[in-house]
Amino acid sequence: MKISQIKELVDSIIKHDELSIKGLEWILSNLSRQELKVFMRLLSKEIKNSSVTASFAGELNDVNKRKITAMFPNKKILFKRDDENISGGVRFEYGDFVLDYSVSGIVKRILNDIRESL
Repeated sequence: MKISQIKELVDSIIKHDELSIKGLEWILSNLSRQELKVFMRLLSKEIKNSSVTASFAGELNDVNKRKITAMFPNKKILFKRDDENISGGVRFEYGDFVLDYSVSGIVKRILNDIRESL
């Protein structure tokens, strides 16, 4: 299978936001090991680029969820409660970018600024 065909397959999965068991069985039966590696790499990249992970501590109300959804139009938002690493605020990850508006992230930036100015 050509890379362009594998890319079309990945695009179709992302567009429909699902992969059926039958589709998965077809992929596993018809793609070589090398093609599966290409497929997995492309699928992982597309999922990463088409979604945003919003990590937060505690509970997030519907108003804030709608605000976050409005910040990232045309992206699938994955809300992830992470009480261990985030004491307050929210941290966004999308593509290769991270926006850290958590309390711990702000404290880290302040400490880095102080270290750099010494």
